[in-house]
Amino acid sequence: MKMIKMYETIEARRTLDPKYMTGYLRQAQWAEHIELKKIITELYEKKGSPIDVFDIGVGEARVPVNLSEIEEIWNCIRNYHGIDIDRDILRTAGKNVRKYNISDKVKLEFFDARRLSKKIESNERYDSIFCTYFTAGNFVPDYYSFTKRAMLGDRDIKNAFQRVFIPAYDLLRPSGKLILGSVYKPNESTVKRQIEFYEKCGMTIISKPIDPFTATKEGFWSLRFTEERIRELFDFVKTENIEIRPLDTYNFVQMVIVSTE
Repeated sequence: MKMIKMYETIEARRTLDPKYMTGYLRQAQWAEHIELKKIITELYEKKGSPIDVFDIGVGEARVPVNLSEIEEIWNCIRNYHGIDIDRDILRTAGKNVRKYNISDKVKLEFFDARRLSKKIESNERYDSIFCTYFTAGNFVPDYYSFTKRAMLGDRDIKNAFQRVFIPAYDLLRPSGKLILGSVYKPNESTVKRQIEFYEKCGMTIISKPIDPFTATKEGFWSLRFTEERIRELFDFVKTENIEIRPLDTYNFVQMVIVSTE
């Protein structure tokens, strides 16, 4: 199975650079961070002790660094285990973790999220699993071509998604929560804002308006989620265990919270 690196190009890496972020993207990060703090506190209070967190696509360690700046929140976390598929980004994450003196709690690992089923064999379990800042929409079907248009159905998208998130859900402890921090809502204004952002980063759009995702020739892919799609993607859990929480008032992004009970 070929490993997909979405951030191999300079243009794709710019999506992580604050200089290229739009106001909509910055607001999504802020809103996501506020909700994560609420969820961490709720889990801590329910458990009665610090929680263990697993982060799919930890990137440059933005989330643990931000959380560590609030002592009351950071004290609610016992261990923070982050994985990523990009070694260069992980090196930057390591520097950030050391800079903010949080190495005692934060573990970083080079690991392909599409192989999370291998983690089930271990005894490691977590109180919460994060997948933040649109990463949940970045898992591309294996055979999608960024050089020529490929025919994709809902089943293809679902298979790529569930290969990551079924085992992720199985890594949760009882009373645990799987959090998709930010995912795009499906509407014309969101598509326009996605395209503006990717073009600002120097990428070329190859997807069509009818596609439920935006893709670029540089290998970047980002899916949009209807409520119906969210429930279909999580058809392995009870419907009442899925919460969809808006992160703004202008129909741009939402958070998905999936509970084990």
